[in-house]
Formats: sequence, structure tokens, C-alpha cells
Amino acid sequence: MISTSIRVAVVGAGDFGRRHIAVLAALPEFELVAVADRNEGAARESAQLHGARPFSSLEAVLAQLEIDAVVIATPPAAHVADLFISLDKALPVLVEKPVATSEEDLARLENLPSPLRQLVLPGHISRYLPSFCALRERMSGESVRAIRAVRYVPRERVAMHGESHPALSAMVHDFDLIRALAPSELVHVSSVQSWIDPARPHPQAVFVHLRFADGTIASVDNLWTLPHSRKYIDARLEVSSDETLAVLSLPGGEVSFAGPAGDYSPAVELEGSVYGVPAGALANQLRYFAAHVRGTVADTAVTLEDALWSVRLALQVQRQASDA
Repeated sequence: MISTSIRVAVVGAGDFGRRHIAVLAALPEFELVAVADRNEGAARESAQLHGARPFSSLEAVLAQLEIDAVVIATPPAAHVADLFISLDKALPVLVEKPVATSEEDLARLENLPSPLRQLVLPGHISRYLPSFCALRERMSGESVRAIRAVRYVPRERVAMHGESHPALSAMVHDFDLIRALAPSELVHVSSVQSWIDPARPHPQAVFVHLRFADGTIASVDNLWTLPHSRKYIDARLEVSSDETLAVLSLPGGEVSFAGPAGDYSPAVELEGSVYGVPAGALANQLRYFAAHVRGTVADTAVTLEDALWSVRLALQVQRQASDA
């Protein structure tokens, strides 16, 4: 059990890696000691900004430093390689979603022995949104009948995430929220998929229908069609039972600013702050990771099996793209 600040290394200094780096550097639970990225300039810039050391790889970090934990925020296809490097050293690791992107890597993770599985905290950040936690708690005593998730993503982000099918890059968030609300066995998956930009390798519009053994049904719609990226996402989750209709907008508690350049909506629940102290879902997830590393919390937020379930479903939807 670790009683002092957790010496953490971040692998990946891209879009979301920089977000992790900034929040980790501000949290008293952690000491950010290293930033690794194959782009040595990116690693150097982020490391110098936050008083850490830059490296070109996780292997280089481990060869020179003693660390307590790893955060993996590399491109999705690289997640599993760095995950196993961390596990070989028995290091607790927070790995961004999706934890895997192929059937082969999914099988490798499914076969992890229990002691190693317990070291992995999947980075399904939407579970840490205060608004979702409240929804989940409110619905926990009721029989969920239907779930509907709709997510619009800016077109400009297709270039950033276009190497992955939408089921693995964005929709996996919605699959995970459904998993949290409907833990029954999944018995049916069907999808309709469409290319808005025929030059892209994956469809930009994907509609999925799910049915569970307990009778719960769910629909998930993802469209990469927002005309600009000033808004990170525009998402809605509707959950109905016999007694309640719960509606959640993501990001919840949205705050908007209007100016000459147009409207702006910061993702306050994702990476907000209160008088300079990080207070959004990313900070909540990292604080939870700190407790996970110290062994002071039961792993009830999101398990590796939860993340693998979402990957299995995402890969199944991806295979259906050839039939679209």
C-alpha cells in the first residue's frame, strides 16, 4: 500500500494524454515524474510544462525511474502493448478506452489471471460524471426497460479518430454506460451503418439495437456530423423504467459563452475545476485510480470485464460494417 504521493508516468502526449498530464500534475495524490511519447518533441513540451522528465517510450521510463503507476493515453491500437509492459512490472495501470481494438488482443486480456486483472483500471471516463452517477443510483432499485443513447461528434474529430471504427472510438462510451445500467446477458445485436464521407475507411453514422436476456432493450446512435469542434460532443442518454424516465445530457451541467468567434461550451464535467482544484470526471477518475493503487477502494466503478464486454460488442458491430 502506498502512503506517499504516487509516482506516475503518462504514456501518450496527444490530445487526451495532455489532459491527463495537466490534471495529474495538479492532484496532490500524484507526483507526475515522466511523460513518454514516440514524438519526443511532444513528450518534452508536456514534461517541461509540468516538471516531469520526457522519454520516448515506456520501456525507457522503466529503465531509468522507479514509478508506482502508469496512465496509458496512446493511440488505441497501442494500448495493449504498453498495458502488458506495465503488467510485467506488476504496476497498476489506467488505460484509456478502448482497452483493446482487435479480437487477438481481446482474447489476451480475457485470459489475464485475476491478480493482473485487478491492476487494470479501464479509462471509461463517462462513468465518473457526477450526473451519470446520480442517474445510476436513482435507477438502481428499478427495472430498466429501455435505454436510448444519441451522440453527435464534430466532423473535425474524424481526422483524429478516423483510424478506428466509431463503435470503438466513441460509441464504446455509450456501450459502457448501458452495461452499467443493464448488466443482464446480451442476446441480440443489430446495426445500420452509413458512410457520409465515402473516402473514409469506417462509417460515420452507426445505429445499433441491443436486446438483453431480462427484456431490456437499448438503441445507440452515433453520428460524426456536428459542423464544428467548438463543442466537444452533443450527447443524450434516456433511461426508462416502469416508474421513471431519466434524461441525461452530456456533458451535463453545460455552461456556454457567446463571443465574436461564436458560442463556446466547455466540458466542465469532464475536466472542470473549483477555485483551481480539478473537479471534473477526469479528476474523479484519477483520484479513484489513486485509491485503486493504494488499495483503499473496492473496484466497483468499472472493471476490466466491463471494458472487454464493450470491446466485444464494438468489434461485433465493426464486423457488421461489411454488410452495410
